[in-house]
Amino acid sequence: MSDPISRLDQFRADTPGAPMKSAAEVRQRGDQIRRRQRALVTAGAVALAAVVAGPIIFLSAGFGERAIEPQPAPAPTPSQTPSTVAPSPSASTPVSDLTRANLPAEDDMVAEDPYPQWVQAQTYDGEGKGDYNECLPALADSDALATFRRDFTPQAGQEYADSAGTLKAVVAEFGSADEAEKARTKLSAAASSCAAVDGTEVAGSLPVEGGVVTGGDINVVTYLPEDDSTNARWEVATAVVAVEDRLVVLTRRRGVQDYVSPTTLQTSAVNAAYRLVGSSPPPATASSSASSSASSSASAPAAILSDAHLVVAGSLPGLPMEGESSAVWQQVAPQPTPTLYCQGAWLSSLKAAESVSREFRLENGGSQIGKVNVTVLEFAEKENADAAFETVHGWLDTCPASMDDAKLFTARPVESIAIGTTPEIDRAAQTLAEYAGDCGGEGCDATWYDHQTVAQLGTRLVLVTHAEAGGPCPPTTACPPEEASDYTDWDRRVAQTVEATVDRAFQDLP
Repeated sequence: MSDPISRLDQFRADTPGAPMKSAAEVRQRGDQIRRRQRALVTAGAVALAAVVAGPIIFLSAGFGERAIEPQPAPAPTPSQTPSTVAPSPSASTPVSDLTRANLPAEDDMVAEDPYPQWVQAQTYDGEGKGDYNECLPALADSDALATFRRDFTPQAGQEYADSAGTLKAVVAEFGSADEAEKARTKLSAAASSCAAVDGTEVAGSLPVEGGVVTGGDINVVTYLPEDDSTNARWEVATAVVAVEDRLVVLTRRRGVQDYVSPTTLQTSAVNAAYRLVGSSPPPATASSSASSSASSSASAPAAILSDAHLVVAGSLPGLPMEGESSAVWQQVAPQPTPTLYCQGAWLSSLKAAESVSREFRLENGGSQIGKVNVTVLEFAEKENADAAFETVHGWLDTCPASMDDAKLFTARPVESIAIGTTPEIDRAAQTLAEYAGDCGGEGCDATWYDHQTVAQLGTRLVLVTHAEAGGPCPPTTACPPEEASDYTDWDRRVAQTVEATVDRAFQDLP
């Protein structure tokens, strides 16, 4: 459910710290063997041209490019015999010395907090079995001389490993830097549109700069899975980076609720670029979330929001259940579900300057009986927050989310509510939506009763979901409820969740 909105245009992947060697020095050290043969061929050709044609003036195109047309060799005299020696195969057919050693290692791949570190799962010669990225054509179609692939997975048995997704790296070498750049442009365009998958939406992009990188960028798209009843989405973040005549493609795929800025993938791509030329990433780009955050904060204004603005599990009310007084709320990793069930678009569409999110679940006997989702949004100007409030109010009123209408009905229209917090809020609205629960593919009367709230104070909004499982009756003290008093405890629990959440979100505001 995480939806961090960062000032992407201020972020740079080259982290300040220990001075880096220049790109030319790294390439010379890391790729000396591979370049030697090509340098000898080029040097021989230049020397021959100098003997035959005399002095050559290189124009503005620069040394190594075709600055002037080569002069033809003089015709042989009658005493001369034309040479019949065939050209060397190595001069016309590029030979790759790309190996598995040019693939990124585990320590190069940055794991986002709170997810566990990436570990190697499988390494392939070539592009491996199955598509490593559903948006891209095969590198073989781009005339790559050689390719290798390595897949990474979250460290097994660690917390949040199940929701971290997968990370895959493919490296390739081409006959020239121009061919590598053409392939990079083609792959980046495919990643940005992902035309091969139906229903994709462009979520965002970032540049990849620094170190030995010749050029690169990251493009993120999202799309609904085949089962869209939960409004979950797949996120595919693709980094395509060129280093002279070599290319690295990183693909991070996971389920998300909203757009997640791929700043850690940005740092991973810079690290992978060093491996591509046979070098180790300098300490300044070492794989840690802290280093990524440090480089971001070096150029971006200090953040206003933090986890301190999010409610904690201990502040949420218990749900009375048969046989015990209450269960215990547990904070969970970001889930591939929206903050609000009636959310009509990604929260990034609201254009907040910052946001923080948190989710909680309540279980009894292995069955989920409670859900609380929270997102706090900070806007640059109050008019932006005002417009966002109206948008969310419209979502609550019409519930335009992409869901099966047969499973959803709204119990009552959206209405303004009062929230007893200090400081006093500007305004708040709430609705109750009812929708079918998951019965494992079998028919049942399980139902979710979901109160959804939006509150505003100045430039800040807070979105809250408080959902309880029921069926055939709502979570009231009587089934069916007959008196207003039957709703008292349920209403109190919802109010406690909303007040605790809003109080925490607005605590630093006057």
